[in-house]
Amino acid sequence: MTRRKLLATPAGAAALAAVGAPRGAVAQTSKRGGTLTIRAWDPPHFDHSLVHAYRTHVAISFTHSRLLRHRAGPAVKPGSLTLEGDLAESWTQPSDTTYVFRLRRGVPFHPKPPVNGRELTADDVKFTFERMLTETGSHASMYRSIAKIEALDR
Repeated sequence: MTRRKLLATPAGAAALAAVGAPRGAVAQTSKRGGTLTIRAWDPPHFDHSLVHAYRTHVAISFTHSRLLRHRAGPAVKPGSLTLEGDLAESWTQPSDTTYVFRLRRGVPFHPKPPVNGRELTADDVKFTFERMLTETGSHASMYRSIAKIEALDR
């Protein structure tokens, strides 16, 4: 009997499941804090506003939030590039050139100066985009199509 035929039988499938089952696996409570080590390269710096380089954005993808992100996980078809909210709870497009993002409430900055754990506001998002458009050394060409940024409320 070939291996394929054996595995196609109920006894063969049960044997495979028994051999492949993890032993002694215990659910663990997640622990906050620690060190994330990535086997990669050192980015030139961690200021995402000043560089649009793969080496920087891969590293900060673990530590920085954004308005939207690509959905990920085992249920996502590779290459689908479906957008989902990250800092944005939802968004609308009232016209071809206008997007309105509703931010999630209660999103804190890290508890270090100068932000000291305060809550993210629309003014913070506005500041980030305006900085990318005006900062010397930034890649403003990526955002040239932005005519204006308004914070409608917090």
